[in-house]
Amino acid sequence: MPDRLGRLLFEFAARIRRYRNLEMARVESAAKLSEREVAILEFINSKGQATFGEVAKELIASDLPKTSASALSQTISALFTEQGLVEKRLNPQDQRQPIITLTEKGKTILDAVREVRIKVLTQVKASMELSESDALILEQAWARGIVNFDKILAKESH
Repeated sequence: MPDRLGRLLFEFAARIRRYRNLEMARVESAAKLSEREVAILEFINSKGQATFGEVAKELIASDLPKTSASALSQTISALFTEQGLVEKRLNPQDQRQPIITLTEKGKTILDAVREVRIKVLTQVKASMELSESDALILEQAWARGIVNFDKILAKESH
């Protein structure tokens, strides 16, 4: 049973990723963004503004593959110079760490990414054809799994 369940979970996740990638490709401006770039934009948006150090700290704590400080700096610079999604301005408290905010273009693209996510999640839910009670059971199981894996990961990281 666990092997079959694991295989089904893996296959379902692969199909979800494939569908998400197809939907992201339809939103040309969003399709050009990597998961790391989206995570950076989302973090900056959630805070309103952030320093490079705050972004780096957030990404280190995330599930994204680790990156060097110079690679992160290049990513943020590309979001600024090449794509015009973020703005940098002088930080009065620490001039070595500029304050980064989203531009209107950055906010618009982030909205498009969110719309794709909502569409994908809606499609996932619909594809499973769950009754209300089955959906609640699955929701509770996923929530428990997240909590328990967070405990496992916390132990592993120490």
